[in-house]
Amino acid sequence: MLAEEPLHPYAMRRRVAERAYERLPGVRATSVYDVVRRLEQAGLVHADETGRAGNRPERTRYTITAAGLETLTGWVAEALADDADPDGLAVALSFMYALGRDRVTGLLRARLDRLTRALDADRATLAGAEKGGAAPIFLSEHRYELARRQAERDWIAGFLADLRDGRLDWPAAGAAVTPG
Repeated sequence: MLAEEPLHPYAMRRRVAERAYERLPGVRATSVYDVVRRLEQAGLVHADETGRAGNRPERTRYTITAAGLETLTGWVAEALADDADPDGLAVALSFMYALGRDRVTGLLRARLDRLTRALDADRATLAGAEKGGAAPIFLSEHRYELARRQAERDWIAGFLADLRDGRLDWPAAGAAVTPG
């Protein structure tokens, strides 16, 4: 979220709730303060300014550092490209804006191509097992995995079409990055 704009932890918690990020694996809104502290210790975020508005408590606003942005974009790109981790894909999609539209589109097109080829190969393997006389019950996990990967492939294809045809807006870049 700091790749979008500088925020204080309370605003981050609100954004986590607004975007329903707590449904993602490993995300808990209550841990934002601890995460920010650890990110600052690692040099990935920087305390920007502290201020008070009205009767509210004093709040420290944080910005992402150059090292933080490099770490974020590297992780998101890797997760978008990693076909083996569907949970990683879901989390990476939440933060893909940090890569920019063109890079995300390229990574997802490559993932789509790999999924299509893998599905074709897996269908051929399943057909061979069926012709070989394997009882259908013993191919259940194979059919399940095919259905899951087909759903992922279909979703990515639809997402890319929505981007291409302008049905999805891409957030503007412009986060403040501090040296670090």
